[in-house]
Amino acid sequence: MIPVKRGQVSNQILWGKILMENLSEFNSDRREFFRITDSVHIDYNPLSTAEVKKLIPHIQNHVQNDAVQSNQRLNSIQTSLNHLIDQINQTDRDIARALRLLDEKITLVNKTIAQKENSSEQRAYTDANLSGGGVAFFVSENYPTKTAMEIQIEFRSSGSVIHAIANVIACTKSYDAPRDTPYILRLVFSHMSEIDRNLLVKHTLSRQALDLRLNKEIQL
Repeated sequence: MIPVKRGQVSNQILWGKILMENLSEFNSDRREFFRITDSVHIDYNPLSTAEVKKLIPHIQNHVQNDAVQSNQRLNSIQTSLNHLIDQINQTDRDIARALRLLDEKITLVNKTIAQKENSSEQRAYTDANLSGGGVAFFVSENYPTKTAMEIQIEFRSSGSVIHAIANVIACTKSYDAPRDTPYILRLVFSHMSEIDRNLLVKHTLSRQALDLRLNKEIQL
């Protein structure tokens, strides 16, 4: 397990404000990717040139385990269910709402079981700006540009984990950030398996679709 260094942020409104003020160039460089703000568990560690060369084959030859395959299948089912509920909502909002409540109940039960199973391992989650091309989040230290990083990101909603090598494109101090994590670390992924990249893209699309659906419900 790589050493753990985690940014601590709980206010997504604060993150959104800082993101708009400081990450405009990061967004413009990655317009082809959907971007979301999500609560994730992040482990990261700077790498030397020799460590990068040693890690690349492991990253590129990533093999899914049963747990990852199950999570991907669940995510695919969830996406199909969300699409179906949206279609039902056009003709019968009561039935669509009942299905969403049932889905939320199942999700809550699943999370409760997972929390009991992992009660011995405490997880710290960070609000991060995430896309298929990179990630940005608050950190306690300043890292030089072009520093290589090993990074693992666990999605809170599914428990799926992606593993990648990334490069620092900027690490700037923000006076609006929490005191213990005053820097915004921006990373662009340089090496990631196709399996993990597809998982990441599907997750961002799924979260974006969820946000759009919730916004529509609020407006109704």
